[in-house]
Amino acid sequence: MTIIFQVFCALFSGILSALAIPNEFFHFGSTFIAFVALAPLYMAAKSSKSYKRTALLFAIDALACHLLSSYWLANFKDFAIFTLGASAIGTACIEAMAACIFYFPFANNKTTIYIGKKSVHSESLRILHFAFVRVIYEWAKSTGFLAYPWGVLSMAAFDNELLLQSADIFGSYGLTFIMAFGGGCLGEALLLLQKSTSKGAFLGQKGFFSLVCNTKCFLLMLSFATCYGTYKLGEFTPVQKTLNAVLVQQNADPWASSDDTESIKISMELSEKGVNDFISQGQNPDLVVWSEAVLRYAFPHSIKRYNFYPEEESLFDFIQRIDTPFIIGGPYVMDAANKKMANAALVFDKSSRFRGYYAKSHLVPFAEVIPGVEYAWVRNCMERMVGFSNGWTAGTSYTLFDFPASVQNGSETVKIIDMEAQNDDFRQKTKVRTAIPICFEDAFPDICGPFHQAGAELFMNITDDSWSKTKSAEYQHFAVARFRAVEYRTSLVRSTNAGFTVVVDNKGRILQSLPLFESGYLTAKVPVYQWRNTVYSCFNNWFPHLILLLTAFAAFFKALEFRGPSLKALVQNELLKIEF
Repeated sequence: MTIIFQVFCALFSGILSALAIPNEFFHFGSTFIAFVALAPLYMAAKSSKSYKRTALLFAIDALACHLLSSYWLANFKDFAIFTLGASAIGTACIEAMAACIFYFPFANNKTTIYIGKKSVHSESLRILHFAFVRVIYEWAKSTGFLAYPWGVLSMAAFDNELLLQSADIFGSYGLTFIMAFGGGCLGEALLLLQKSTSKGAFLGQKGFFSLVCNTKCFLLMLSFATCYGTYKLGEFTPVQKTLNAVLVQQNADPWASSDDTESIKISMELSEKGVNDFISQGQNPDLVVWSEAVLRYAFPHSIKRYNFYPEEESLFDFIQRIDTPFIIGGPYVMDAANKKMANAALVFDKSSRFRGYYAKSHLVPFAEVIPGVEYAWVRNCMERMVGFSNGWTAGTSYTLFDFPASVQNGSETVKIIDMEAQNDDFRQKTKVRTAIPICFEDAFPDICGPFHQAGAELFMNITDDSWSKTKSAEYQHFAVARFRAVEYRTSLVRSTNAGFTVVVDNKGRILQSLPLFESGYLTAKVPVYQWRNTVYSCFNNWFPHLILLLTAFAAFFKALEFRGPSLKALVQNELLKIEF
């Protein structure tokens, strides 16, 4: 296979991957395309004869997928150099390193790995190794300070509820593994077909038996995921409580004005309509939720301001009149002396008293937090490049809020009695313990997992992706966040500025939603289920960690081939006297 054709295959894989996840052509993505997307990359990588070329091919795949699926990052004003440019380079570098892991077992052209007295033909495990490497790559790019969990294959399951269910065991990486394994099988079949001149020659080729075995394994894994999904979707999980929430989608341009008066007025108007809808149905609203960063003036210093603004009816007067608790996104001053401010979810009770806040802890690199900002030269550099030299301060605690709700079926398995409460209805009613991840925090198990373990019965995300100006960006965010509902078997609610405002149950099913980029409100009747642990909530990302361990284990024994026979014999005879 020529270098030109290899580059074409890598580029084609990137294009197919971008088409598989939610995009401007297929708003909900395509699960089918995801299963075939990596076949060209596998063909190119298997034909590669060097680390350098393999790394180049994987990097091309990453760049094509990232630039075609996340091009909307360029709309983040002057920060496009970081949000799109730096993320594209970083993604390509991570996949290039994954390419080296893929190439390593085949670098010396030997196809046998010896483990003790047993030999394993590495060529027959190439497809499995390819799927392992893809999981390692997606885990690496979705973890840590610079994490970017977009552009991953599992996002293609947007409209496939059956396959989503396995997330409570494997997280999103189980789907990535199956899709990559399927792509590898298809790529291997195409390579064999390419070498054959007739059907008989194809069936008789060396490697055909290995392909058949791998294909059977793929079909077995896909069958397990489908059967498990069918079982979980049919499993009865009773609703314990119902939270009546008004979700406000004001669809305001976040950068149009530095003042928040108009945005507040729009949100107030929509909120009142939603509250009246509940009342007309003979029900009381339990909560009103506004999206991220609706308020522009920082708390607690701005409390006096919102006693008087907007002038027609102040925010606090409105909350008192509506007589319902509110969640509103806005800034909070954590340390005035050192100018440390947090991107926060501000919580008010039905009397408009400010009851507390949750400060966003996972900040967007370079856009919300600048590494090395404590150094003057870093601040000067950022000021010259983007006119911005400071950022938000990360929160340091996982804050949960108890909101009133209605008991379903007249009983409640778990009750919480506050011994200090007197006549405070906000704290005395049946409650739903709620976590409020902000912005893209609902994309990270590292954020939602601790919330769940702390007792969260509901994830209530507030976000504002309207700056992206594309439907694909809104759906992609939801596609990533949706896994949290299944992983922890916990309802997920998203209240956004422009979309995707949605209510999802503990099986990942969409119950209610609003159209994108339209002003509106959702009178959401949010089901709340009994809190419970899942395999994933107990062991978190055990699956990619296991794959890392197995890959390192195999690499160790393959490395013995490069160290000469003496070391190999020493390890085999003295350290690995294992009978199988």
